[in-house]
Amino acid sequence: MVAHTRKTPGAGPLRPVSNVAVKNGAARNGAAKPESVTPVPATPGTVSQSLQFRSLNLPVPIEAVEDAMERPTSVALPPTISNRQTCPHRPAQPNQSPTLTCLAVTAISDLWQVDDEWWRERPISRRYYQITTSNDRRLTIFRDQVNGSWYWQKGG
Repeated sequence: MVAHTRKTPGAGPLRPVSNVAVKNGAARNGAAKPESVTPVPATPGTVSQSLQFRSLNLPVPIEAVEDAMERPTSVALPPTISNRQTCPHRPAQPNQSPTLTCLAVTAISDLWQVDDEWWRERPISRRYYQITTSNDRRLTIFRDQVNGSWYWQKGG
């Protein structure tokens, strides 16, 4: 399944707002006229501070125990996700934080696959699960089908 994006009809390219107009408040008041705005020169090859983007809701790496069908049976979450009691039967490994919270997966409510950007250097192939844990918490997690790692997707 490939995710499709919808483009807004008539939407043109982004236009940067001049620093002069923003400082004077003219852009907010609607008082700036095209002939009164002086463009700020840009250095070739650089991106203006106003046009840089930052990622939101980045996935958080987690550990998961899988069954034979690669479905999660339990998840080990960092303390930032869950402040519950730590899992006593799971020994700490050298590269792993000893404060992981281990929760059994009691239900899988939904399952979907996303395969996208196959033409890029790093394609996206993820299998998402909407799960309920033993403490009745609903989480959206996914398995990266390219490298086999598990992640928690915030806001899902």
